[in-house]
Amino acid sequence: MLNLNKIFAALILLILIFFFFAFYSVLQKIKITPVSFPQHNLNIQAETAKNPYQLAKGLMFRKSLDENKGMLFTFPNEAYRSFWMKNTKIPLDLIFISKDKKIVDIKENFLPCSQTLCPSYKSILPAKYVLEVNAGFVQKNKVLIGEEMSF
Repeated sequence: MLNLNKIFAALILLILIFFFFAFYSVLQKIKITPVSFPQHNLNIQAETAKNPYQLAKGLMFRKSLDENKGMLFTFPNEAYRSFWMKNTKIPLDLIFISKDKKIVDIKENFLPCSQTLCPSYKSILPAKYVLEVNAGFVQKNKVLIGEEMSF
């Protein structure tokens, strides 16, 4: 019986180690992408969300976002994109960007949602990328649909 307990404990330990390294590797793959708004001579630093975990989590549970920082969501194809503010602690502007890196839609001043059912916000045109920035960024910098971006 003692050997069975040791085997079980070792198995649990191995499983925990596996999940720790899997989670750690996901966190380490977050890269910073410089995003430029050439019409405004403006640059921001955006964390890049590419894998399913990063795309699902986004900026959830963050208590703040520095000025001229954001998160750039990169999807494998261009499609209508839907976002919600579930478990998001800070208000955000969402900028939907086509595969040609043109702004196709903007959603401003989305407030955090801590309820079970949160509304979702869908782009009016297909987008390959979505940039989340602090609420008020779009208005402050006069960012408009149709403008080109680079990253």
